[in-house]
Amino acid sequence: MLKFSLNSSVFIVRSIIQLWMREGLMIFGSSFLFNLKLPNIQPVKIFNQMRISTKIEKLSVNRSLDIYEIMQLVLKREHKVDKCKEHFWVIALNNTNKILNLELVSTGCSTAVVVKPMEVLSIPLQKRALGVILVHNHPSGKLEPSENDKDLTDRLIQCCRIMNTPVLDHVIITTHSYYSFKDSGLLDLLEHSNKYVPPYELEKQYFEEMQEEIEKVKKENEKLNKEALKRGLELGEEKGIKLGKEMGVIEGEVRGEVKGIEKGKIEIAKNLLNLGFSIDLIMESTGLTKEEVEKMKI
Repeated sequence: MLKFSLNSSVFIVRSIIQLWMREGLMIFGSSFLFNLKLPNIQPVKIFNQMRISTKIEKLSVNRSLDIYEIMQLVLKREHKVDKCKEHFWVIALNNTNKILNLELVSTGCSTAVVVKPMEVLSIPLQKRALGVILVHNHPSGKLEPSENDKDLTDRLIQCCRIMNTPVLDHVIITTHSYYSFKDSGLLDLLEHSNKYVPPYELEKQYFEEMQEEIEKVKKENEKLNKEALKRGLELGEEKGIKLGKEMGVIEGEVRGEVKGIEKGKIEIAKNLLNLGFSIDLIMESTGLTKEEVEKMKI
């Protein structure tokens, strides 16, 4: 059995844990024993009640509950002192929602944890991840996201979007329950926030919205013009028909009157002929032509 100093032993143990985490192995159960003899310390069994169950790459995430169950295993491995601190993890997923990597990117204090976007995206980009899930714990046991939690999520959503690795969810966990930004609708709300959207994108977005609004107004105007033209034609047709009828009535009356006058002249001419008046006198009195008067004699 090898002997090490206390510092060397701690270093070796940490190195093994980091190696396993990098290789993506979930550790729990009871069968794997690792014995060390430390100076002036009785032999201890490190990793007692632990075994390698399955590679993390074989696990897939289809709902927030899956994330919570996976993270409960991670929390069980944390040192008791560390459980009093906030931790921030990033889970990288492929196109079938299988886990490519689960990494602890930051450890904070009891009420907060500082997270940098480059630390969040570093491994997922190397793994060619198509999406990430953010996870952090609340040692207080309260699940409600703080304003800092919302602000950090808002910022990371934009950073990840620019790198084409969208944030699929942010889950707050405790030892008893969890809170999902996606399930609660908060993720969708933050995705529509403009707080951390780059200015050039806001300008582009504003321009596109203006173009859409202009096109919308154009279409509405075209529709209104067509409706106005149609209505104008209908009104014009109605007025035209009405006017035509009125004109027809007037023209009919005039024609009837003219015809009546012509018939009256003819009757007068016939009576004058019967009384023996000369043709010239009849022509002068009625305005009829000589031929018209002579026809009446037949």
